[in-house]
Amino acid sequence: MKISNNPDIAAAWRSAAADLPLVGVVDELESLEFLGDEDQSGLRRCASVWRERPSLLPIRGRARFHAAQIQDLLTALRDGIVTVDDLKSDAVRAWAILINAGNVATMLIAPRSDSDYRARADLRRALRHQARRSADPDLACRVSRMCGGDFVALSEDGMRPARLPNICTEHYISAAEGEPAAYPVTMARSLQLWLETPVDLSDLFDGARTLLWQVDVWRRLQGKIADSSLLDDAIRGAELLAYGRLARIGVCRALDDDDLAVKRAALGLIAPRARDPDPMRAAIEWAVELGRTVTDRD
Repeated sequence: MKISNNPDIAAAWRSAAADLPLVGVVDELESLEFLGDEDQSGLRRCASVWRERPSLLPIRGRARFHAAQIQDLLTALRDGIVTVDDLKSDAVRAWAILINAGNVATMLIAPRSDSDYRARADLRRALRHQARRSADPDLACRVSRMCGGDFVALSEDGMRPARLPNICTEHYISAAEGEPAAYPVTMARSLQLWLETPVDLSDLFDGARTLLWQVDVWRRLQGKIADSSLLDDAIRGAELLAYGRLARIGVCRALDDDDLAVKRAALGLIAPRARDPDPMRAAIEWAVELGRTVTDRD
C-alpha cells in the first residue's frame, strides 16, 4: 500500500482497517524464541536454534518495508494528504521498534548464505557511512566493533547489494505463530496493541543470564569430549538466544525506572564477557541506544 500516492489516505489512515481482526505482532528478535523444540534437552534445543537460525534476507526486507511505511506517511504529511491529527503515533513508534529489532538481529545472526552476507554488508556499509557523517567518536567505535574492526574487506566493499525479497503486505494474514511479518498501515490497531502490551524485561534478563551461565559451563567441556560438534552448535545457539533477549531489552521502550535499571543491568552483564564475540556485545550497546529513541523516558 503506497499511501503517499493514495488520494483517500486521510480516510484510510483514520479508519486503519477498524473492521480487520487483530493479529499478533512478532519482531525479529522475539521470533528466535520459537526456534528449536522446547521438549528437547537444553543442549539439543540450543543446537537446533543455531542450525535453524533465520536467513537475513527476509529480515532486511521487512525492515525496509516498515521504513517505507514511515517514509510514505511522512511524505503524505508533507504533501498535506494527512494531517498531524490524523497520525497514529503508536503505529509509527511500533514500526520504529520493528525496524530497530530487525537491524540489530541482522548484526547478531550469523549469515547462512552468500545472499545473507550481502544483506549484512548492506547494513554494515550504511552504519559505516552514518559513523563517518556523524564525526562522533563513540559511534565510530561502536560501529567498528560491530563490524569486526575498521578494516573493510574488498569482498565486502565491492559486494553487490543484496536482492531483497518482495515483501507481500498480506503476509501477516498467513504468518504462523512466532513468525515475523510485514505489518502495513492497515494493521495500525494491532501495532498499537502490541506497543501497549508490556514486555517483562526482568524476565528476559534472567533468561539471558541463565543462558550465558550455561554457555560458560559448556565452554569448560569443550576439548574434553571426542566429538564436540553438538556442543559447539549449542554454545552458538545459546549465545544467539541470550543476546537476542538482551537486544530485546535494549530496543523495547522503558516504561518506568525499573525498566531503565534492567537496561543498565544488561550492559553490565555483557561488559566483562571478553570471551563472547565483541560484535555481539557492541550490538547490545547499539540496541540500548536505539531504545532511547522510542521511549519517553531518559
